Amino acid sequence: MERVSPGHLVAVATAADGAEAVVWRWYDAVILGEEAGLVRLWEPAHGEVAAHPRRAGQQWRPGSRAYTSAGLPGADWWVAGTAVTEAEDADVELDELDRFCTEHHLWPGSA
Repeated sequence: MERVSPGHLVAVATAADGAEAVVWRWYDAVILGEEAGLVRLWEPAHGEVAAHPRRAGQQWRPGSRAYTSAGLPGADWWVAGTAVTEAEDADVELDELDRFCTEHHLWPGSA
């Protein structure tokens, strides 16, 4: 994972020819609150969104920051772990992303 802008994270894939491509992006969003099993967040490029938590029972403090993503099966938006200083420390759904990209033949050479 790397950062493409302050706070945001991306998963980058390297092709056999050395070219790199961003395959997933997590947005750094501010927690607004929780309601009806969803986490309300605000992200500058998307405004207010309601996201499904990746881990049931995780507590979200209003005003804190967390990583959100869109497009994985089962929800319009997901909220992963809390935002961190170092990209390597981020708690995001890399295994689910790998499964999704493999299942949809998004990796180079997948059939």
